[in-house]
Amino acid sequence: MPNWRRNFVPGGTYFFTVVTHQRRRIFDDLQAIQILGEILRDCQHKHPFQMNALVLLPEHLHAIWTLPRADDRDSMRWGWIKKEFTKRWIKIGGQVGNVSEGRDRERRLGVWQPRFWEHTIENDEDLTPTSTMFTSTL
Repeated sequence: MPNWRRNFVPGGTYFFTVVTHQRRRIFDDLQAIQILGEILRDCQHKHPFQMNALVLLPEHLHAIWTLPRADDRDSMRWGWIKKEFTKRWIKIGGQVGNVSEGRDRERRLGVWQPRFWEHTIENDEDLTPTSTMFTSTL
C-alpha cells in the first residue's frame, strides 16, 4: 500500500498536478474550462489562497498556490474543487469514466483521479524552469 505523505507548511507555496480519471481529455471542452474557472474563483473566495500560476492541459492541470499565513489546508481546497467541478460537470451532461467496484464504493464518479501530486516550493530557485521539478526527461 502506498505511503502518501503531505508536507504541511502553513503559508507555504506549493506546486500541484491534478489529473482527470484515466486521463480523459475533459478540458478539450470549453464548458469544462469555464466551470473549472468558476470553481477556482469560488474556492478562492471561500478559502483564500494566491494562485501564482495555472497551466491547463486537456487531461490534467498544474498549479502553483501560496496559502495564507498559518493555513496548510491545500488538500481540503483540492477536495472541494474536485467535488464541486464534478457536480457541475455532470449537471451539464459531461461524460464520466467507468470506475471499478472499489472506486464506486468510495463514491468516485470517474471524473478525477484520486489524490493529487504536490511539491512544496522551498526557495526562489525551486521556481526556475531549470529546477529538477520542471526538467523533462523526454
